[in-house]
Amino acid sequence: MRKGQSNLIEYVLSIFLSLIILIAVSGIIYSFYTSALRQDTYKSLNAINLEISSTISKIYQQGKSSTSSPSGSTIILLASVNLDLPMKISGKNYEIDLLPLNPIFATVTNVTSNGANVTMLIQSSGAKIIAKTTDNPQVVVSKDLTNIDVNVQGSTVNGQNATLRYYRYNFNGTVYDKIVLGGQGIIIDITQMI
Repeated sequence: MRKGQSNLIEYVLSIFLSLIILIAVSGIIYSFYTSALRQDTYKSLNAINLEISSTISKIYQQGKSSTSSPSGSTIILLASVNLDLPMKISGKNYEIDLLPLNPIFATVTNVTSNGANVTMLIQSSGAKIIAKTTDNPQVVVSKDLTNIDVNVQGSTVNGQNATLRYYRYNFNGTVYDKIVLGGQGIIIDITQMI
């Protein structure tokens, strides 16, 4: 082999090996970056869940201690707290959902089945806060609040309209309590199925 050809082969192999090393290093750096971003996002979402759970506990105590009772088919706002949530988490969009632990039917009474009246009562035994990113990396953090015996509902996206409200309302002569997150126009409860 000639000296010129061997030098050319050495240069090609050197460039090829350099590219492989560069790709490997880039992959390691990207992996480290996404891992750090995921960890930071998880910590931020967890902190938001803790803030929301603490605020829910406060307005729950405030609402439960209230003796106000709505008359007729009315609704009373017992407590309201505006949460100061960030617009983005680690530069990512996110949303928070407030759900009952038993998300099927919060309250079901007087169900008629095959002509027979079956009385059932399924009570919500707590709340679940689910905070998640809507961009990559997808991170989901949930927290259960088992000491809340009122129904919950609502959501907020990117911290907008993040207000927690504690309502007491009268529906068909029965008084219910509900904690709502965000701008929910309708408070949902299924109380009778025929």
